[in-house]
Amino acid sequence: MKNNVRRYSLLSLLMALLLALSPVAALAQATQATQVAPEPTPDSAEAPMNFFAQLKLHDIYGKPFDTSVFDGKPAFINIWATWCGPCVSEMPHLDELAREYADKITIIGLHSEGMTVKDQELVLNEEKNEAALALAEKLGLSFPLLNPDANLFVLMNDPSYGLQVQVLPTTWLVDENGSIKSVVPSANDKEGWQKIIDGFLKYLEEEKVGKTEG
Repeated sequence: MKNNVRRYSLLSLLMALLLALSPVAALAQATQATQVAPEPTPDSAEAPMNFFAQLKLHDIYGKPFDTSVFDGKPAFINIWATWCGPCVSEMPHLDELAREYADKITIIGLHSEGMTVKDQELVLNEEKNEAALALAEKLGLSFPLLNPDANLFVLMNDPSYGLQVQVLPTTWLVDENGSIKSVVPSANDKEGWQKIIDGFLKYLEEEKVGKTEG
């Protein structure tokens, strides 16, 4: 019964959020959610503004995050949880890659359980957030670890947009315009992620060349 009540509350909240969050619909139209190395294809539509750059996000420490870094620069958004063994094992690799690729792509961790539904409102999940803080300290992580806002909460939970997170970790590879170009539903070691990131950056360069020549 308790699970049914929670599910009803979540669905009710999602419906209310969907009515208010037009940027989500814009992202859904601009996004091509494919597997790791998508072949260049023309976008069916272009978002008028970078979806991710418009968000108001906070890290797990409660500090505002400068989302302007998403505008004009590719992003690697790794969605994780503290109880997820593969998530935790790859985080030190992502921390290293965030420094090594800092001038090419923004790498962040999106804490999937950072927010929760309470009384049909989206609020900070304090217990899960404390666990995330403890993990970050234990591993000595320095790359940004963010909690989702209402927009990202909807994208992760509502199947209507094709981005519902069903496996952890899941990573969104985002282009410089804020469109999710690839979804990777798995963990990787450092070498594996290097290959994926290099392939993604190469794809973006080839896409630019194709548009210029076209």
